[in-house]
Amino acid sequence: MPDLRGVGVRVAAWLAALLLLVVGMASIANAGADTGSDAWKPAVQPPVSGKALEHVDVVGGPSAQGVRETVSAVIDPTGAIAFGQSYEVTYANRIDVGTYEVFFGKDITKGTYAATIGVAALLAANESPPGLITVAPRVGTKNGLWIRTFDPTGKSADRGFHTIVQY
Repeated sequence: MPDLRGVGVRVAAWLAALLLLVVGMASIANAGADTGSDAWKPAVQPPVSGKALEHVDVVGGPSAQGVRETVSAVIDPTGAIAFGQSYEVTYANRIDVGTYEVFFGKDITKGTYAATIGVAALLAANESPPGLITVAPRVGTKNGLWIRTFDPTGKSADRGFHTIVQY
């Protein structure tokens, strides 16, 4: 008579392997799915805060014809300004996780702006965690930017950044 214990062990091992394969395939299939509130969604900007309102009205206008000027800011993950590395920035604020507003002492409405994830020189020994960043004009202002930072999966995350505007 054949030894059924060996057959039972092989069948159990085969079923366990099949179960792991099915679970693994399901995990891979769901990896790119929208998991709810952590997924990136466009944000509606709230009204400018009371403290920020002090920095909304600026003196002067765009630079003279043919002459471009530049303003810049280096902001840490808490929203603090690295003043030694920033130029013409008057105020910065962390509004929520990964959401910041930055104001300059100039009208930047006709400017070109850019931002990148990065750290201040004082923290240069530390590399910035990877992430994503978006930058837009701050609604209702002539001198502000609306910046959002994310982890590599698109979930809002506090990140330090550098931003520059040429106008």
